[in-house]
Amino acid sequence: MWSWIMIVLGLVASGYFTDVQSESNLQAIVCPIIFVILIITTLIKASLLSSGLSNSRSGTNGTSFSGGGFLGGDSGSSGGDCSGGGGDC
Repeated sequence: MWSWIMIVLGLVASGYFTDVQSESNLQAIVCPIIFVILIITTLIKASLLSSGLSNSRSGTNGTSFSGGGFLGGDSGSSGGDCSGGGGDC
């Protein structure tokens, strides 16, 4: 929700201060660029929201890297202690 508020406030502010015929670089260049970036961001967020991908999380229950690989899960062995210098693994 906060991202939508920030986008709308940014659009209003950059649209208000945009003056392409101004001698100020901020009003003639920066504000129009920010406005275009925010419009593109709005279109992307709206398309993701309509497709249902906006609130998806990675992993299980919003956590990443849960289980398997290097960060957790099964170590690949089905018993026995392979530590030590016995060489019987």
